[in-house]
Amino acid sequence: MNSPVRKDLWLFGYPIAHSASPAFHNTVFTELNLPHRYKLHDTPSVDSPTSNFLSLIRSPTFAGAAITMPLKVTAMSVVDELETEAKEIGSINTIIVRNGKDGKPILVGQNYDWEGVRESIRGSLKPSQRKLEEPFGKGKCGFIIGGGGTTRAAVYALSRMGLSPIFLINRDPSETKEVVEHFPQYDVRTLDRVEDWTPECEATVAAGVGAIPSFKPVTPGEKNVYALATKIFGGAVKDGRTRTFLEMCYKPRVTILFKMAEAQGWSVVPGVEAMCEQALAQDRAWLLNSIASPYALIPADLDPRAIDKARTLVRQMGDIKAIPAARL
Repeated sequence: MNSPVRKDLWLFGYPIAHSASPAFHNTVFTELNLPHRYKLHDTPSVDSPTSNFLSLIRSPTFAGAAITMPLKVTAMSVVDELETEAKEIGSINTIIVRNGKDGKPILVGQNYDWEGVRESIRGSLKPSQRKLEEPFGKGKCGFIIGGGGTTRAAVYALSRMGLSPIFLINRDPSETKEVVEHFPQYDVRTLDRVEDWTPECEATVAAGVGAIPSFKPVTPGEKNVYALATKIFGGAVKDGRTRTFLEMCYKPRVTILFKMAEAQGWSVVPGVEAMCEQALAQDRAWLLNSIASPYALIPADLDPRAIDKARTLVRQMGDIKAIPAARL
């Protein structure tokens, strides 16, 4: 390992004080004896005069960033290159800094949310299923509750796992329409009415993803989302298989959707598992293939002891409260 120079990595978004990602990334850095630090920067915009976003990502000490809501789409415009997955998903959750052909740093946008979805779902399955490209087999469908950037990553992940069609449940029809139109290569459909969830859907649904905040529904659109969720979770299973629901929201750790799915016998994957998987993908990108890498000879993977310690820490954390700015 080279003698590493400290680099700054950031989480950009708003609000982010509840994020568990600093605990994961900084544990990995500490366990690998790296001086790098991962910090929070609350901002709802990439280009407002007060955000400092653009100056931070062009700073000499900047070595990468995680991007969360509401910046996953707008941040695509400020990087120099986009990886294939980010282009297809239509949003980014990671910035990687690499050396360009002229030796100058270039900012590369990538989306690892989809890996977080895929790997956390796979990790909940039987060992015989985990390594299969299509772990649920043929003829199975999936659903996603939400309509934002995380939903797009989930569409990509579930489709890559062989689920088709993918049903979208959301309070905002125009937002859902945009997601459907973004993925003409996949069979993505809106689900607006309880009666449209047919016996065939009930018999073939294998997995779903929750991608909305956990708030008590108030508006008609929100109430309809939960009515549809109730219908899906309550469907009977006639072949004895276990259905999987990944709840991406982890504040609180046990959400409304989490409780609903668990009560109906679904195998519920907590959102922190997806966070750990996408955070691990980010650390691999930053530390094995970017200017933040401390290695003269790149290893096959990061030290598993560092990864295990970070996972364990995040899994044991309770609901995260807002952190005073002076402590960031």
